[in-house]
Amino acid sequence: MSIVALIEVLDYCIGCNSCVEVCPRYLFSVEHNKAVITNFVHCHDCGHCVAVCPVDAINHRRIIVNSLDEDFPKIQRQFSYDETLAFIRQRRSIRYFSNKKVSAEQINQLIELGRFAPTGHNARKVAYTIVRERDQIETILNAMIEFFKDLTKKANSPLWNVLATLVGKQKYLSQIKRNMYRLESHISHWEKGIDKVFHNASTLLLIHVTKKTATPVEDCAIAAQNIMLGAPSIKLGATFIGYLLHSWKGSKVIRDIIGIPADHGLYACLAIGYPKNKFKRTVPRPDPKVTIWEE
Repeated sequence: MSIVALIEVLDYCIGCNSCVEVCPRYLFSVEHNKAVITNFVHCHDCGHCVAVCPVDAINHRRIIVNSLDEDFPKIQRQFSYDETLAFIRQRRSIRYFSNKKVSAEQINQLIELGRFAPTGHNARKVAYTIVRERDQIETILNAMIEFFKDLTKKANSPLWNVLATLVGKQKYLSQIKRNMYRLESHISHWEKGIDKVFHNASTLLLIHVTKKTATPVEDCAIAAQNIMLGAPSIKLGATFIGYLLHSWKGSKVIRDIIGIPADHGLYACLAIGYPKNKFKRTVPRPDPKVTIWEE
């Protein structure tokens, strides 16, 4: 097993021009019926050149040469549109979980689903924090409930309303007021021992990345979508928990509990577990508004 130090075009290259056409950094050209590297320094390791070559004539610095078929398995078939749409339509946000724990193997499988999500500039900096114990989840939940109580108290305070206007926080105040019913509902339910925030999930999957990347929100959100789509294949369900993202931004207590690196932003949280209910049908969605630029 060896690691290639740079991109290498082997002698049996057929000069088909495929690598030239797919390289997003324009590193290849074809000279004398063979691909050559013109600007290796700007390679961002997307692997497209290796994946597209019809004769496997390209080695890459990040690819273990003796395991090409393992790291670049051949595409078996393209799924039809109907198959793809049916697969996407089967995804459900799960809000009723059993007490059964998610295994370490299943967590690794979920992260593997996220690993193959695209990232801006192929940065691939997305990181994951896993909360696997219910008492740990409840520690986060208790801190969130205290944060919710503080928000509702401020929203109901005439003085805080005046101060929010003076310091330009009217939009923030309006957001709180729009969600007052939900916040108060989460508080009252948890006081009765009912978890309406994480839905009794046995695992939280927190997805975060350095804020210095070009597209941090998108990178984490797409990874989360991959995981949500793939979770049912290993008998799990998932739902996106936006309340934790807002609480993390607004509460230092919660940031300290979660403890992701200081230069990271928390951009996705998934509640993961075994669904208590089995869906037998997909559900409809309204038609989107579409604007088409005519010629």
